[in-house]
Amino acid sequence: MIRRAGLVDVDAVRAIGLQTWPVAYAGLVPDEFITDGLAQWWSREAVERGITNGITLVATDGDDLVGMTGLGRQDDFWVMWKLYVVPGHQGKGIGKALLDAAVAALPDGTPELLLDVLVTNAKAIGFYRAQGFEPPRRVPDRDLGDDLMWMSLDLHRT
Repeated sequence: MIRRAGLVDVDAVRAIGLQTWPVAYAGLVPDEFITDGLAQWWSREAVERGITNGITLVATDGDDLVGMTGLGRQDDFWVMWKLYVVPGHQGKGIGKALLDAAVAALPDGTPELLLDVLVTNAKAIGFYRAQGFEPPRRVPDRDLGDDLMWMSLDLHRT
């Protein structure tokens, strides 16, 4: 089941990040990126901010949270900042269900959903391409450098 997260879910959402972040980026980035990411993206304060100011959805298996996605605004764009499923539950359609629920949760008339992804993360890029993400026509005013790239889902076609 997919539902909107509340502040009561902060610790469980953090647990998803603490389980998935090291696995998702192992071998793709330096160890300090993982350590810094855990401290920055998955701090209690960051998770609370995401739940309060954006759209955070969680996937449940009984009483356990097994996946999450976080969306927010940057400039005039809706951006999916996170989509993670705990390792023991991957490959069961939870990521797709979270993505579908994220698209459904966006305000009516939203033209596209953006995300950034490591250019070396072939598994994630393949997943997003299979869901219809393509190179974007326009992007927020933020330089991603050489390690990240933007992808866009045209919501007028979905």
